[in-house]
Amino acid sequence: MMKSKSMSKNFISSFILFIVIPFIITSVVVNKLYEGVLVSHYNEKTQQNMEQLSMDIELELRRIYLNVAKVSNENELLFLVNNWYEEKDSVKKLEISSKIESKLDYLFAYQGMINSIVFFSKNGQIFKYKDPLYKNDSDVKDSSLYKESIKNRDKVFSINNFNSSDDVNANGVDFLVGISPEYSWYNTATEFIYCEIKTEALNSIYSRFTYDSVGKMIIADPKGKVVISPDKSLLGKNVSQVEYLKDINNKDNNYYKYKKDTMYISKYTSEKSGWTVINIIDDKALTKDTTNIMKILFAIFVVFNLFFILYCKTFFKDILKPIKELIKKMNGIKDGRLDEITNINTNLEEINELGSNYNKMIHDIKNLMVERDLKERERSKEEMKVLQAQINPHFIYNTLNVIKLMAMISKAESIRKVTDSFMKLLSATFRSESTFITVKEELEYLDNYADIMKVRFGDDFNLVVKVEEEVRNLYIIKLVLQPIVENAIVHGINEIDGEKNIIIAGYVSEENLIFEVEDNGRGMSEEEIESIFTSKEKSNKSFNHIGIKNIESRIRLNCGQGYGIKIESEKNKFTKVKLILPILKKES
Repeated sequence: MMKSKSMSKNFISSFILFIVIPFIITSVVVNKLYEGVLVSHYNEKTQQNMEQLSMDIELELRRIYLNVAKVSNENELLFLVNNWYEEKDSVKKLEISSKIESKLDYLFAYQGMINSIVFFSKNGQIFKYKDPLYKNDSDVKDSSLYKESIKNRDKVFSINNFNSSDDVNANGVDFLVGISPEYSWYNTATEFIYCEIKTEALNSIYSRFTYDSVGKMIIADPKGKVVISPDKSLLGKNVSQVEYLKDINNKDNNYYKYKKDTMYISKYTSEKSGWTVINIIDDKALTKDTTNIMKILFAIFVVFNLFFILYCKTFFKDILKPIKELIKKMNGIKDGRLDEITNINTNLEEINELGSNYNKMIHDIKNLMVERDLKERERSKEEMKVLQAQINPHFIYNTLNVIKLMAMISKAESIRKVTDSFMKLLSATFRSESTFITVKEELEYLDNYADIMKVRFGDDFNLVVKVEEEVRNLYIIKLVLQPIVENAIVHGINEIDGEKNIIIAGYVSEENLIFEVEDNGRGMSEEEIESIFTSKEKSNKSFNHIGIKNIESRIRLNCGQGYGIKIESEKNKFTKVKLILPILKKES
């Protein structure tokens, strides 16, 4: 038996169960939803910033490419470079070199983005404007930058490093731009112009988008090499070498979480330039404010609950005393004392009403007990009248037996035969203690019933029984075939002309006992068959008032839901009622 608790404890536990716990769950859910909205809003803003930053980078790269293209189309500059290739005198060559450098200084004045420019001639001569980062000139010619530029003249290409293992720029942060100018009257020898561009050119753009950013923003070139990052240890590394960025190119979405909720990572890759902007923010940094707010709310809620519980304890003391008095009175009622009237007078209207209703209940109980005694007396009288009106079944049976003897004395064989058949049917009906009988007994009762029906309707129908001998010893529900045969006679063959046949077949199929009652009567439509199982009306014209629907109910009640009745029929041809029963070798 479950241990009962006091009202105050029940209230406090219910308060915790239905108020505190739902509040905590709701707060956590709302906090998570708010954090989700906050993260979503932050990601939208970050995505816009990354798109704008990417566009500005594209514009800056375009400006750099235009400047490099301007070098390849500067007639005077290329003419001086070609003269430098051909000049044999070292003094004049130095003068030309000075003019070239002045020209380049003028072209890139105040920009500070050029680290080095190298001109390669088709004859193998090389002019260098400032010292490049690479060690060997052959590294340049072996690079994809050189090869792509030679294939596509007058088109600017960029790359971050060469494929050579000796390339000193492989770990650098500058990016490389190259162009192969067309040969002309002012350019007869220069086949490739190599430029090293400092990434500082992008820093001013980068700083505009990161001064008020919560996370950190990283810029990577088309090869995935980190070009700009607030974390200097990432510069020059490929994103695939960074633990939390190695799978960034495998993500379908532009936003994902690293290690559940550790950090949020957003990316935007320019379709034109292929440069990627990556934003990384720690989850705790992003949700710091909401976490602090939740802590304050929980602290306030805990203090409020403590005060509320103390108030409830004080409040319940004022109502527990009258309730305990009521309980004491009710226990007296349980012992049969119906004079336990209470007198409750408190400042609480509800408690006073409870006492009044209790007193009214005692009064009503007394009245109901008096009324019950009166009704019991009336019912006893009525039952006596019913018993007096009933006819003893044995009296009916004995009376029929007298009629049978009188028929025998009068030599009225037909009357004797009908009376004898009727007595056997009554004997089966009054044998109420037996639900199951043998198939042999059921068929005998059916023969007696058929004899009576032949007297009633005339001997104009044939009843053929085809039941195997081993089946006759099995057990079946009592009087389950008679109502079906009755329906076949009254509603089937009675309404047709010509030969009238009813065939009863009984056999064992698989693990079931099957009985089929088939007649060649008027048949039924699908609607009529359905109405047999759905109609609630009960016929009073049959011998035992048992319809097909009731037979099926008896079968399922006594044998299980897997058994029952199936009907097949065709209008004006036949009707076959199939009973599916269990195989019972002894009375169950």
